[in-house]
Amino acid sequence: MKHCLWAPIVMALLLSFLRTPSTWAADPSDAPATVVNAQTQAGAPSDQSSAGPGLPDPRELVRDVFDQAMVDLLNGISAALKRVIAGVMGSSLNVITQTPPQASYNNGMVRSLWGTVRTIANSALLLVALVGAFNLMVRDHIGAPYHDLMELLPRLALGFLLVNTSMSWGQLVIDANNLLCQAIGQAQLPGWQGADAGSQLLAQVIAALIYLITSLLLLIQSLMRLALIDVLLAVAPLALLCWVLPQTQSWARLWSTTFFGGVATQFVQVLALKLGGSLMTDLTPMAGDAALLAVFLGIALLALTLKIPSLMRGQLGDGLGFARYFAYRQIAASMEHRGRGGE
Repeated sequence: MKHCLWAPIVMALLLSFLRTPSTWAADPSDAPATVVNAQTQAGAPSDQSSAGPGLPDPRELVRDVFDQAMVDLLNGISAALKRVIAGVMGSSLNVITQTPPQASYNNGMVRSLWGTVRTIANSALLLVALVGAFNLMVRDHIGAPYHDLMELLPRLALGFLLVNTSMSWGQLVIDANNLLCQAIGQAQLPGWQGADAGSQLLAQVIAALIYLITSLLLLIQSLMRLALIDVLLAVAPLALLCWVLPQTQSWARLWSTTFFGGVATQFVQVLALKLGGSLMTDLTPMAGDAALLAVFLGIALLALTLKIPSLMRGQLGDGLGFARYFAYRQIAASMEHRGRGGE
């Protein structure tokens, strides 16, 4: 009897749990949720279609990525160049605004080569005297304007003096140039602060890179000038010995012009750099693109500084001309006075 009483209750529970979804939808309490789900599913395509026009253009995306990659690459190159140039400018081997003594007349190799060439020149002095004597013997026969005896002897004495003191004269010229450059004041590369390697604008990064490349060319030119001065210091004894004879005086003038021109050119370049720094302040307007304009002005000033050696080439004349003439006249007058006193 008990089983018969529980059977209808169990069957009712089973039927309540096994109802179909359509039966659930018929339930009034479930109707709002069904409507909301249907509205959400119906509105999904419209939301997806409206998001389509908001996507970025692939071409613009590629262009932005390319520009950023170029900016990063050029910034890296600019930063490396700026570290190199700043390292040289801030060291004792700064060759742009001075001629370092330790890299010129105080350099061990330069002095060693100069000593070797001086020995050769002293040995060749006897040969020069013999050629001068031969010139005295044939001057009347061939009508050549060679020196007479009272002119040859002072030249030989002065030639011997110049051969053995040429390094001291070179040191004097270089030290005088350094003093003149220091008297101008501390000169920097115009627009150096404007060549910032951290810019995010492609045009400004390219301008800064051009500026740094121009600065690097100025550094290379200064190193070449220093190397030329070292070579001229080493061969100075032979070059000055060539001044004694008329046949070789052109070689002495070439050495003198090149040496004095190479040393004195730096003073004019430092003067241009100093004036350029002042022009940067006076000519750059306080505008939104002032930084870019300052970099371009710095490039122009550096290009002018690079051109100064070619503008001055051949315009300085024979640097030792007056010194040699004065010393020669003094020695010649002294010997002539002694000759008259002996009579």
